[in-house]
Amino acid sequence: MINQTTIEKILDTADIADVVGEFVTLKRRGVNLMGNCPFHDEKTPSFVVSPTKGIFKCFGCGKAGNSAGFIMEHNGLSYPEALRWLAAKYNIEIEEERANLAEIAQQKSDREALLTVLSFANKYYVNLLQNDEEGRTIGKAYFIERSLREDTIEKFELGYAKKEWRHFFDTAVKGGFDIAILEKAGLVKKKDKKDETDSDDYFDVYRERVTFPIHDITGRVIAFGARQLKKDDRSPKYINSPENDVYHKSRVLYGMFQAKKAIREKDCCYLTEGYLDVVTLHQNGIENAVASSGTSLTQEQVKLISRFTDNITMLYDGDPAGIKAALRGTDIILENNLNVRIVVFPEGEDPDSYCKKVGGTAFEEYIKANQTDFIIFKTRHLLGESEGDPIKKATVIREVVESIVKIPDPIKRSVFIKATATMLDTDEQVLIAETNRLRLKGNEKAFKQIEQEYENLFIHEDGISEKNINIQESREKAIVKSLILFGNLQFGDGSLVAKFILTEIELEGLEFNNIHYNDMVIATKSYFDENGFVDEYFFKNNEKTTKLAADIIIDSQKHLLSERWETDAEKIIKKEIDNYEMEVEYNIDYLKYSNANKWLRINSEKLKFTDDPDEQKTLLEIQMEILKKRNELAEKLKITIH
Repeated sequence: MINQTTIEKILDTADIADVVGEFVTLKRRGVNLMGNCPFHDEKTPSFVVSPTKGIFKCFGCGKAGNSAGFIMEHNGLSYPEALRWLAAKYNIEIEEERANLAEIAQQKSDREALLTVLSFANKYYVNLLQNDEEGRTIGKAYFIERSLREDTIEKFELGYAKKEWRHFFDTAVKGGFDIAILEKAGLVKKKDKKDETDSDDYFDVYRERVTFPIHDITGRVIAFGARQLKKDDRSPKYINSPENDVYHKSRVLYGMFQAKKAIREKDCCYLTEGYLDVVTLHQNGIENAVASSGTSLTQEQVKLISRFTDNITMLYDGDPAGIKAALRGTDIILENNLNVRIVVFPEGEDPDSYCKKVGGTAFEEYIKANQTDFIIFKTRHLLGESEGDPIKKATVIREVVESIVKIPDPIKRSVFIKATATMLDTDEQVLIAETNRLRLKGNEKAFKQIEQEYENLFIHEDGISEKNINIQESREKAIVKSLILFGNLQFGDGSLVAKFILTEIELEGLEFNNIHYNDMVIATKSYFDENGFVDEYFFKNNEKTTKLAADIIIDSQKHLLSERWETDAEKIIKKEIDNYEMEVEYNIDYLKYSNANKWLRINSEKLKFTDDPDEQKTLLEIQMEILKKRNELAEKLKITIH
């Protein structure tokens, strides 16, 4: 874990113009720099970098942050990985937390040793495929037979392992590599001893196989998949690296390093099962494809995809096993609020074979014509299996609802409930009731989520909820903006704006519908409690706040992009400073009003589901108390309640 002092040193040293300038051509515009956004296609520059503030924002796609945030977004890295990237760029030595220094040093040593030996092994296998007679006549011949071009073989660094028992072992030991690290990397194994007199002897794990190196998101080789070339029932078709300090198969997707740019550009990830599916699709211009490599999809893999897109299309074989695989693991995608579609190929075909048969253009046209939303796909498939049997149909309904329940977004859930109710010829209210039953079953977290949704979906007296949601979100954003821009200014009795806002939120139990604003408030309170103030440096350089802070700070400086910026600036800044106290109080009161409305509705729902007279009496008393408070706030805010 990087210590806080080092993090601050990295962020202080990293020059935003220098960092972004490695990837984007920037031109000066007033006090800021502008260029074409690297995160979406645009002809007119809307990407702004503020060297004085150390932040960036795109007014086209909305992405914003500091230097670390830019590297995270552009290179698809986690926050610690981005910090290490910046540290390497500016030659800053990483200092770890002292408490675990010895353990971290050992882990770092093992990780570096593993990465070094895996890189060596990859170059060794690639060299054999390209330059060794056995490698060319057996390994390369196999790839050519599979219609792979030379540039594709090089792009994925495909290789070959000789059929000799210890050719790699001898080469690696001669090169000075530690045997224990070779074994830990899964490249060699010690043979079983028949008795104590038997000598320690090692052999290569991969022999007479083609190799598929598996890269992490930054392009480092962390594991291998090796495919046999001669049918041998005593040996598995594929051998994969064991898990170790650098390789955790649940966190990796084959081809993600090569595919991440295309996934972001196309805003969709094609998910396949095998290595060759990915390689063939890339060769045919379909570069947003990755593979789960035959394993069930995991939370970590879905979160990895979500760094680059919210849309996943699963490509599977048309046989029963392929359909079963398509139905497996998709609930994890739904839980993460991603959109998932299914494409099943004609029976006997897989993505690799079908793409070779029809070509890349026709392949993509087939996907567009045949992709089906997962819930609809599952409903159709299970309904077909039920064959009109009422008991089986009831089972189908439950299975479909179990998937719908996984979707966090209430609007998406309601759309799928309506669609599947029609397909299943079932009353929509039955599906709604079953969905709520499953969500509430022994799950306090789900109950709280449903409470929140009453606020979001309820039809208000003064119009559709969407209008109110937009007002609520604008007030939440205004409060966060006040924390960032005016947090250290005086408020009322001499306390700070930040203290007033954070105290009111805590005392009233106010909640933000927007999770990002909520996270910002939590992080700010933690910092304020510890330091007694908040400042721009904290907002720009805290992992939880940097993106929002950059967004709001640059938004507040939009007038600097105008040729009349001096006049505009004077008017805007004067107006905001003159009115900040009034604005803060109004927005806090609005949140209280909104909170009261939410509890009125929740209380009303509770009243519907209780037959206990004592509980009804208590709930009615609470209702009257909340109603009184809500009406007082409405009067203060000049809101008319119909």
